[in-house]
Amino acid sequence: MKDLKLKGLEYSDGIYRLFNKRFVFFPPQIIDLLSSIYGEGVKPLLIWLGKKMGRVLIEIWEENLKPKTLEDLTNAFCEMFSNMGWGKIEPHEITEEVIILKLYHNISSYMENNFKYICYFISGILSGFGEFALYRASVSEIECMIIDMEKRCCIFKIEKKRI
Repeated sequence: MKDLKLKGLEYSDGIYRLFNKRFVFFPPQIIDLLSSIYGEGVKPLLIWLGKKMGRVLIEIWEENLKPKTLEDLTNAFCEMFSNMGWGKIEPHEITEEVIILKLYHNISSYMENNFKYICYFISGILSGFGEFALYRASVSEIECMIIDMEKRCCIFKIEKKRI
């Protein structure tokens, strides 16, 4: 088997470990299946599942990579996320109030049914990251290459919530 270039990822005997914790890849076809059953009603579930996944991953990466700044944390998150197959994500703006990320090659655009549902799951992952990075945060997709095929990327805004 070809070695994967994801920091902390090891494979042995059919088991993936990410920094010594068991890891299972999440196939996007599951999102397709859920959306065909529940339609738009699946949105809260996908966001919640993504949020849990995003939070767990950023906690593991932060604990093991020990970034010193918000920019380091965001760059580490983007590098790791980009290696997971959802698409290449790059930071566009990083401040203590807002993080704007651009997602190129969204996996949804390569699937048979390129619907918005995968963007809901990705929004959830970014929400888990955002709440860890900015304490309390909301995520919005301000541009979507799935809705507007003229766009080259999806743009997500993670904004710190006011208390």
